[in-house]
Amino acid sequence: MSDLDLTLTLTPEVRDKLQGIAAQLNRPVEECVRQAITEFLDNWDDYMRTVRELEIGEDGRPVLRAVND
Repeated sequence: MSDLDLTLTLTPEVRDKLQGIAAQLNRPVEECVRQAITEFLDNWDDYMRTVRELEIGEDGRPVLRAVND
């Protein structure tokens, strides 16, 4: 599989934050963007897995209820 090149248009605020973080980490902006995308995809996968598990449900799975419900 080959790499995908992207071109992004960022607001000045996002650009400045990204450049600031890259400078603090002493890393290239591109590396920070790659890491951010990778972490977003990992988090999204975890979220969707949790949603699917909750939709499937399990008989006998404990359900917490608030007092006075």
